[in-house]
Amino acid sequence: MKVLDSVMATVLLTWIGCSQIPNQTERKTIPIVDKRGEIHIYRSSNPLELGNDYALYCMEHHHWETISVRYQPAPLAKLRYEEYIVRRHPKSS
Repeated sequence: MKVLDSVMATVLLTWIGCSQIPNQTERKTIPIVDKRGEIHIYRSSNPLELGNDYALYCMEHHHWETISVRYQPAPLAKLRYEEYIVRRHPKSS
């Protein structure tokens, strides 16, 4: 009886351990307007954060682009807004 219980426990633990499906990361569509007024559409699982550069595929222009997120001062001294600087990535050449 003990052997049967241990075999059942082993089979049950193996089945539970192998049947888990890993969580899929959700990829969100990120539309942005760059400093020249052009619309770009990207897909990423991470938000675009200030001070970083990203290499993402533009679904609007169908090539890789480098996106830089920077703060741009506004006419009022204490107000600032995010500015997106987009250039063609060397991978697209």
